[in-house]
Amino acid sequence: MPRLPPLNALRTFEVAGRLGSIRAAAEELVVTPGAVSRQVRVLESWLGVPLFAHEGRGLRLTPDGARYLDAVTRHLAALGAATDELTGRSASEHALHIRAYTLFATNWLIPRLSGFHQSQPWVELELMTSSRPDDFGQGDVDAEILPAGRQTSPGFETDVLVSDEVVLVCSPAYRQRYGLEVPADVAHLPAHGFLRSVASPELWDRWFAAAGLHGVDARHGPSFGDSSLTCRAAAAGQGVALAPLTFVAADLAAAHLVMPFAQGVGPLMRFCLARPTDRPRTRAFTAFRAWLLGEARSATEVEGVRRGRDPVT
Repeated sequence: MPRLPPLNALRTFEVAGRLGSIRAAAEELVVTPGAVSRQVRVLESWLGVPLFAHEGRGLRLTPDGARYLDAVTRHLAALGAATDELTGRSASEHALHIRAYTLFATNWLIPRLSGFHQSQPWVELELMTSSRPDDFGQGDVDAEILPAGRQTSPGFETDVLVSDEVVLVCSPAYRQRYGLEVPADVAHLPAHGFLRSVASPELWDRWFAAAGLHGVDARHGPSFGDSSLTCRAAAAGQGVALAPLTFVAADLAAAHLVMPFAQGVGPLMRFCLARPTDRPRTRAFTAFRAWLLGEARSATEVEGVRRGRDPVT
């Protein structure tokens, strides 16, 4: 049997050559750009042939590199096909299409997603986001992550992932300017100070009810596509916003936002994983669901410990 080059270096070369970028290859492989560069150098050293030429910040295949990439790509594809044939798994077993609410994807899922790629590198995950309720419940993806109660269509099985209190947040300067100390103080805010999310139009009414406030009208504040944007506007000092506590924890820790009132004021918001029962439960979905539920349990336990030890200030 002819000598084979280091297979990890070979796979790294294929990704870097296909994408034409060390940084893009690092993102796909979930490693650092330095790790990609080292693997490419290992392969070039083993072959004794330069595969890439660096042009400024860009990357270009040498003629030898281009020919080698073509051969490597064909043989890796053939190896993958032979593996699928042997194991009885089709390409669809590896693919996973998930649609998630933008707030959940941005503030909760994406910061954790590298752990899933590292543990299940064979899953080809496509993550789409939306804040429009009408985009959900169509059954055109393998699963969806959305606020509980939004999935009104029959034929879905669900798992609750996050159950958290909705809190009011604003910038430190905004809190000081309007003297926000107790929930009743929001009644004195200007109409443009209530930052609204079109994805959760009922959230202010639910918060007012939970806080025991009546007669406060938040319908005339500026409207944003989702709660992530309302929180960014709040951090910029434009008003007060509502969001689940877990999703603004990083901004609170960094003092970009403050929570003027103690916890126990707002309503709960739950996010769930919903799978249409008329779609097959693939191996990729099963792996993703198990990982997601494990992350949700860990996050709940950590948050419970944190809240039990840290006083609200």
